Amino acid sequence: MYRVLVSKREGRILVTGKERDLRLVEEGWDVVFESFDWDEAFDFAMDMAEEEIVEWYYDEAVKKKFVTGLSVAT
Repeated sequence: MYRVLVSKREGRILVTGKERDLRLVEEGWDVVFESFDWDEAFDFAMDMAEEEIVEWYYDEAVKKKFVTGLSVAT
């Protein structure tokens, strides 16, 4: 599950699939979107961003692209 978390106080948006980042909710961040698709979560974050900084984990983006590009021989 990928989530988009927002900190209005810090002017930051985080796209994350890491469960440990839910601890940010205790620090005042809000979960504003959830999806099983990384691209959908990333697009949501980019669409909502105005002056905020959008952050994401490079390894999640690369892993998603790599897995999507794999083919299975039958």
